[in-house]
Order: sequence, then structure tokens, then C-alpha cells
Amino acid sequence: MTNLLKKSQKAFQEGGFELFFQKSKNYLYEKTSPFFYHLYFISFKTKILKEIKDFQTNNINDVWNFINNQLHGLIKPVQIKEEFTELLKVYVNKQPKIILEIGTARGGTLFSFCKLASDDAILISLDLPYRAFTGGYSDWRMSLLQAFKKENQQLYLLREDSHNTETLNKVKDILNGRAIDFLFIDADHSYEGVKKDFEMYSPLVKGGGIIAFHDIVKHPPELDCNVDKFWNEIKKEFQFQEIIKDKNQTAYGIGVVFKK
Repeated sequence: MTNLLKKSQKAFQEGGFELFFQKSKNYLYEKTSPFFYHLYFISFKTKILKEIKDFQTNNINDVWNFINNQLHGLIKPVQIKEEFTELLKVYVNKQPKIILEIGTARGGTLFSFCKLASDDAILISLDLPYRAFTGGYSDWRMSLLQAFKKENQQLYLLREDSHNTETLNKVKDILNGRAIDFLFIDADHSYEGVKKDFEMYSPLVKGGGIIAFHDIVKHPPELDCNVDKFWNEIKKEFQFQEIIKDKNQTAYGIGVVFKK
């Protein structure tokens, strides 16, 4: 049992919940009967999906507490509380009907956007298929993300490269001539990557709409995050807001621009 615990801890530390979950499935499948394996994971999945669907609130702090403290960290976002909850205040005040998120990963931010949007909102998640250490989300996580939406919301999960023209066309097909109210960019953190996401998808945002960027604070060079460089280039073209908990921090930070 001690050896199994050490292996589980190592899997979680190296690859996060995704790798830990996959290795747990493999272990159970090898060490138990297929019947027990399927019964266990069907029960686990059913319980998690019920918790997600049953959670309904318009309170930002309740949402934050749920995504961070419930579901064993399964959808915990990589966000600073004071920054993300301040962004959610901007979001709620806007009352967006059409939302696009580029970069969903574990899904905590998408969960928040679903729960705090109008009952008839249209939400699009755009991210890569899951690969260890590189982000994206897996096949099994898609059913989890679909559970985020309210009964009359529409949620589209596109596991595509946001920089492909085909992906842009898929988003346009979903929009069907409608404009985006809120765009959240939190995917490719290279200078060219974030610039391309902005150039491709910001034209789809309506006048008066909101475009938000995560990780606008200057990061240490070894982290290879250059969102700050692009942010500092474009922010003065708009009315903007910077949400940064501590001016001395060396990571995170959220930038918001209000489209003319």
C-alpha cells in the first residue's frame, strides 16, 4: 500500500490530476475484475457530474469556493483569487450572452463563466486535445465540461488549434453572424501565440465587448511566458483595466480591454 501511495503521489506531482486519474484507472483495470473497474468509475463519474449540475448560484465567492475546494481539485483553476474574482465582477456586470474562452485546461474558469452567465448564454471552449504537460483536455473530461452548462445554455467544446483558419471558421459557424460579448485568452503564452489569438478572434467581439488576457505580469525568462509584451503593446489602444494583486508578483495578472 505504501508503494502504491508513493506511485500515486508521483503521478499527481508529475502530471496533475489527468495523469493521476489515468494511472489509477490502469491500475484498477489490471488488479481487479473489469466489472469492478467499470462499476467504480461509473459511480465516481456519476457522483461528480451530479455535484456539478446541482451547483447553482449567482454568487462569485460561492463559485470560487466550489472550483477550488470541491471535486478533489478536479477543476481547480490556475488563478489568484483576488484577480479572478475581480474579473468575474466585470463579467457579471457585462451580463454576457455569448462567451468564447481560448484555453480551458482543467475547466475552472469555464465552470465560472457558465454558472455566472445568463440562462440562455452560448459558450464556446477552445483548447487542444490533452497531452501531458502541455495543456488541453482529454476525451473523458469533455463530459465533465458539458455538465457545467445550465439547462438552456449552449456549450460548444472545440478541441482544436486556435491558430488554424479551420478553427476560426468553426467558431464563426457557431456564432452564425452573432458577435461575442466576452473573450478570455489564456492559451498559447508566447508573444506570437497570444498576438495571433487576439488578431484572429477579437474582430468577432462586439463594440463595447470585453477581451481579457491572463498572465499579463512579466514572468521570469525560464517560464517562457511573454503575454506581458503583447499586453503592453495593445492596451493603450483601448480603455483598459489591469487586475494585479501585488505589484511585485512575478506571475499571473489579468488584463481587460473594452472594445470600441
